[in-house]
Amino acid sequence: MAEGQERFDEYNGFTIRVLAIAEYSPHPPNIPFGYTGYVARPGADARYASAQRVSFAHPIADLLTAEAAEQAGFAEGRSIIDGMHPDGLNTEGL
Repeated sequence: MAEGQERFDEYNGFTIRVLAIAEYSPHPPNIPFGYTGYVARPGADARYASAQRVSFAHPIADLLTAEAAEQAGFAEGRSIIDGMHPDGLNTEGL
């Protein structure tokens, strides 16, 4: 992962976007991470139209690496797509 770059993945006809966020920036080694992301249909202009995406975040920086934050973000995105998100987030209407 390149520091500060969002990552994309395709899953079951949706795009998942995740950005790992360090607790402090610039930061020394061993600073924990959180993440933010969204689920959208491929090609949707999700930057401006919130109706075209489902946003999610883990703002508490308790993940030990950027890679761990990305993996957790992609898992959360897949749970939204699969309709299994604990907070009831889903892709209905996208």
